[in-house]
Amino acid sequence: MIDTSLINIQIDNEALEQHILKQLDEKMQELGNDKIFYSLDDLMQVTSFSKGHIINTFFNDSRFKQIRRKVGRKWVFPVIETNEFLKTWIREQPNN
Repeated sequence: MIDTSLINIQIDNEALEQHILKQLDEKMQELGNDKIFYSLDDLMQVTSFSKGHIINTFFNDSRFKQIRRKVGRKWVFPVIETNEFLKTWIREQPNN
């Protein structure tokens, strides 16, 4: 007889979400204390997402479009509004 036991991993989704939100908040505080605007590079650092991933996930979200501003050739994002949007946005994502 062959034993085909598998490892069973269970994830507490609420604890995971709280951990992610805490880390996001800490990173935002660390980066945003002296800033009024995030640049795209700041946004990449705050979210730990690549530029492509930001563009493909929330950059074109209608709520984020109201926040972002293009100044010359550079995108800027008001820190407070961006932080609030990101906290809302991450809560809306599937947690599988």
